[in-house]
Amino acid sequence: MGTELRFALLGAVRAWRGDTELDLGSPQQRAVLAFLLLREGDMASAEEIVDALWGERAPGSALAVVRTYICRLRRVMSPTEVDDQVIRSLGGGYAIAAGTVFVDWDAFRRQVREAQAMRVRGRLAEAVDLLRDALRLWQGTPLGGARGDYIEQERTRLVNHRVAALEEQLALALDLGLHAEVSEELAAAVAAAPMRERLRELRMIALYRSGRQAEALSAYDEVRQLLATELGIDPGAGLRDVYVRILRADPELAAPAPQPAPALATERPPAQVPALPPGFVGRDVELAGIQDALRPAGWTPVVAITGLGGVGKTALAIRAAHAMRDRFPDGQVYADLGAAGGRPVAPAAVLGSFLRAFGVPEQRLPGGLAERAALWRTVLADRRVLILLDDASDADQVRHLLPAAPGCAAIVTTWRHLIDLSGVRWVRLDTLPQADALEMLGQLAGHRRVLAERQAAVELVGLCSHQPLAVRVAADLLQAGPHRTVRQVRLRLEDDLHRPAGTNDGCALIEAPLLLAQSRLGAQQATAFRLAALPDYGELTPESAAALLDLPRLLAHQLLESLVDAHLLLAGPRGTYQYHRLVKAFARRQAWAHEGVEECDAALSRLLRFYAERLATMPALPMV
Repeated sequence: MGTELRFALLGAVRAWRGDTELDLGSPQQRAVLAFLLLREGDMASAEEIVDALWGERAPGSALAVVRTYICRLRRVMSPTEVDDQVIRSLGGGYAIAAGTVFVDWDAFRRQVREAQAMRVRGRLAEAVDLLRDALRLWQGTPLGGARGDYIEQERTRLVNHRVAALEEQLALALDLGLHAEVSEELAAAVAAAPMRERLRELRMIALYRSGRQAEALSAYDEVRQLLATELGIDPGAGLRDVYVRILRADPELAAPAPQPAPALATERPPAQVPALPPGFVGRDVELAGIQDALRPAGWTPVVAITGLGGVGKTALAIRAAHAMRDRFPDGQVYADLGAAGGRPVAPAAVLGSFLRAFGVPEQRLPGGLAERAALWRTVLADRRVLILLDDASDADQVRHLLPAAPGCAAIVTTWRHLIDLSGVRWVRLDTLPQADALEMLGQLAGHRRVLAERQAAVELVGLCSHQPLAVRVAADLLQAGPHRTVRQVRLRLEDDLHRPAGTNDGCALIEAPLLLAQSRLGAQQATAFRLAALPDYGELTPESAAALLDLPRLLAHQLLESLVDAHLLLAGPRGTYQYHRLVKAFARRQAWAHEGVEECDAALSRLLRFYAERLATMPALPMV
């Protein structure tokens, strides 16, 4: 699929692939792109695009012009000769394919939602940091360089969202007693949006808490006169309430009492790494490699463990961290970066947690990401600390969390290869060998029980593709039913995994990382992942996949390689590919659910014709 596309809408409409800025063409062409991006994957008809650009003033050639714009944008944004990977045609309309792009507007809203969740939990400082990070995404007037009726409407909507986030950030800062720190910011915000009454309320409160009661009352008179002159209305209830409370010197309007600051030095080093899950077995080679890579050196070593969800990345990282505890006497810190939950944690929030673990008081925490990262490097100087970052989504989430001081080290787990991180030692984790999978089953369900039905146990872990998560589910089924034999559990799990949909919690648990991995695929990747699992034989080639998918060989080969990168397919000898049994069963069920029986049958028919034609061209065997 090529390097991820990044789009800026919270300023001039711009696009980058890697470090290269793309030429998006004329203002109206940029408006078409902005329109599709703001639809968030929903299909838009050509007529809707025409209406957005021109309204009732559309020229007779408008539809043709829109198609030309789409064609040009496709050529600019597609990394291969197949130009519909980003902008897809759907039922006579167009849509941006889900999962193919990164948009700053999406990141802004995600961080605002995270901040609101933090506020609900009472973690106000982290909420303020998240909102500040979100507001930094804005680079001037949104949708700059694009024009049209729709663009003007959306520009107003986006600005309103920005001001609402700013109001929330400033209100939370006041709740934290930071009235002196935000006074100038509030003055600038009021000057930029003089009609926003909420900003006026916050400024009056900040002035009052700073001992400037007269200025606070004067600010009310100023906005009252402005509203009367410009709109012929009186201030709203919120402004009037703040004004009355200032006149009465309402004690509840006073600044919150500051919290006592703890000493910077901690009584004992943080030890945040979670407990190792029971049943951890094997991984001796990988564990030795991690320990060797993280030996003290003149630089800061970083190991990244990658693989499909459920393969045991986190367990291996935790095992390695505990094994090296003596090597890092100044502490071990841990953060779940949350990629599996679909809402990755902002690095500023993680840095806040790390700094507090080392005794940095709340009031000394900088607000910005860069400033927090600098303080983090200072705290780690002359210390030997291990940092475990679990479930990272991208390099930007990790980069500021890594140590810079020799003597420190980091372990990162991630589902993807983070190409933007340099100097990282990569460990690609696959499923367990059969002996280790049997040992895990024995540790969790009882060795005597497994040894009593060893052949059935071998078949059971084989059905689980030797994947640790699936083996754990099988062991749980055995533990939950002491009356069940290993063979009965194998038959139950096999029956459930080959149904159109799972029927028990165990199957849902096994499917969860596979569903997440599928959701991260582009539309064409996901279709290839599902349909390529339909044949009963074990191996695929680019040629057979091309026939099955009805695609050119080169594109089929690229799709297969991208599935290898996503840990959903295994690269075999002589340019072949195959699935783990568990993954193949899942992909088939998904094919029936998404593509339907008719499309699945058509794909298999194309494959049969491919082999029939190939067989017909083979030379006849000599007569004996």
